[in-house]
Amino acid sequence: MLNYNSSEIQTLVAKRSWRELDDFNKIQAIYNFVRDEILFGYNVSDSVVASRVLSDGYGQCNTKRTLLMALLRSVDIPCRIHGFTIDKRLQKGTMT
Repeated sequence: MLNYNSSEIQTLVAKRSWRELDDFNKIQAIYNFVRDEILFGYNVSDSVVASRVLSDGYGQCNTKRTLLMALLRSVDIPCRIHGFTIDKRLQKGTMT
């Protein structure tokens, strides 16, 4: 899923010059990109690859996380996810 060597991801990283930044600014710039420039929306599944999320231009929490991790790894920032589940009762009424 973290296909950070894909041409789409590598092109974005080069275009944004993220490799030129120090680690703190790499993380900040990539985080801000995913937060601000990838819209919230539901992809076809939670298991789409990062480059698909990028080309879709939208994602929800799981798929945006996939893209974030792929972008971070593409600039040599090691990362992993700590996930959790949300009780369905907490979500009741938030979506139709």
